[in-house]
Amino acid sequence: MAAALEAARNGAQAIVIERLDRVGGLARTLDFQGCRFDIGPHRFFTLNKEVQELFVEVCGIDVLRVSRLTRILYKQKYFNYPLTPINALFGMGLRLSAEILASYLLARARHLVAKPRLVSFEDWIVDRFGRRLFEIFFKTYTEKVWGISCREISADWAGQRIKGLSLMAAIANAVRPHRKVIKTLVDEFLYPRLGAGQLYEKMEALVAAGGGTVHKKAEVLRIERDGFRVTAIHYRDADGLERTLRGDFYLSSAALSDLVRQFDPPAPQAVLDAAHGLRYRNHVGVKLVIEGAAPFPDNWIYVHSPDVSMARISNYRNFSPDMTPAADIHALTVEYFCFAGDETWSSSDDALVARAVSELRRLGISLGALAGSFVVRSEKAYPVIEIGHETRIETVKSFLDRFENLLPIGRSGMFKYNNQDHAMATGLYAARTALGKGRFDPWLVNIDGVYLEGGRIE
Repeated sequence: MAAALEAARNGAQAIVIERLDRVGGLARTLDFQGCRFDIGPHRFFTLNKEVQELFVEVCGIDVLRVSRLTRILYKQKYFNYPLTPINALFGMGLRLSAEILASYLLARARHLVAKPRLVSFEDWIVDRFGRRLFEIFFKTYTEKVWGISCREISADWAGQRIKGLSLMAAIANAVRPHRKVIKTLVDEFLYPRLGAGQLYEKMEALVAAGGGTVHKKAEVLRIERDGFRVTAIHYRDADGLERTLRGDFYLSSAALSDLVRQFDPPAPQAVLDAAHGLRYRNHVGVKLVIEGAAPFPDNWIYVHSPDVSMARISNYRNFSPDMTPAADIHALTVEYFCFAGDETWSSSDDALVARAVSELRRLGISLGALAGSFVVRSEKAYPVIEIGHETRIETVKSFLDRFENLLPIGRSGMFKYNNQDHAMATGLYAARTALGKGRFDPWLVNIDGVYLEGGRIE
């Protein structure tokens, strides 16, 4: 949507083919019984000034500044996220705190003396935090989300997601909070008043006002190419009719593996094999309408407790009071992560709702009356950044880089586990390439939203 808006604002005709019934993808917002639910919790924070200004401009009077409260729930005890010394000390007890500190000091000593090679997520976290804290606060949650051992997840992912944070940095931030804020520790964020999807719904309206079109409930079937030039898109519209669309330039935010499989004629076998080897994690959101007192004050809670399979819980009323019709009505999402075809993905909606309610009560979270529920399943939500994925990405990217008029954008489209602001940036830069304003390579958007080729774009 950011790309379409950029194109429309520069006089081009932007046409969007959207598979779902509304825009926003994993950041869309759904209505149910007067409540508004995001697919999962979204906070908007960016170091990219341009993207920040676009967010504020598009949201307009509906932009909110929200105080962030997120905690870790581990064995029915709450820990601040980020960890604070007093909370950790009293939450874990003196003995366990001493074990964590000793483990941390041992890891740092090993880092200085042996300089261990950091290949996996486990390597990176143990080196930065010590093994004891890794086992308590990282291992269980991470393996719930990704479905594979921490030893199989690339260290690159840890470096991206928690860059600049260490145990000592967390303590220093708690003791001297006015120091430069580490991105992981941001305690305030922007949010649209009516949910994360409101941003994209407003973008859609601006695109339409600029002469663009958004075709919803439309699915791409194949991508016609002549060598390394896309000549047409064939898609099925909302009425089930096959349509053909021809344009000058094409941007794809579909899963990278899907994009490669849709070429006609097909991509080379080596490229198809590399794309097939890229794995995505599916997402299941159990949506609950709860009447009564607020179950918790947090925006969301990370559930590290090993005795339940849920990974995160959100209450959208704690993002914006306008997400529910009354103060005693709460819109909750309980999140599960899975692979296609496994037990969670295959469970019925009723079974998933029953599991979510049962696990919430097992965790000691007080629930009022359940007034309604539904389930949202999202395929290929998270790219699995496992060891060895870099080689596959390079094979696919080398093939796509040869196209004259095609660029992948966004999280799934580029197989990058990045944030909302980064996805928007890739759309803006790709649109400028399509418009002939220069060669702005969206692959060079890094985890801080900085465009590296020519420095930060202001």
